[in-house]
Amino acid sequence: MNVTFEHPTIIFDDKIAETIIEFVNHILYADSEETLRQIVADFADKYDLDRYFVYGYGSHHLWLKQRKITDPEKVFDYRILIVEF
Repeated sequence: MNVTFEHPTIIFDDKIAETIIEFVNHILYADSEETLRQIVADFADKYDLDRYFVYGYGSHHLWLKQRKITDPEKVFDYRILIVEF
């Protein structure tokens, strides 16, 4: 997996830094798209990923965006990171 950070993460809660680091550590174990999807699903269940971030998949990548502090239903327009597989 090729992880590229595209924008700084806004750390307004100590759990955000911990979550993003743990997330990257977990996804680096993936060796295929299928494994990556399973790791991300398991991670989202065990950690508070959806509290601070939203993620999705393109044809050859996973993207992650951060939720806004003022309105967690909204997300920033830019991606925090992209994982190419």
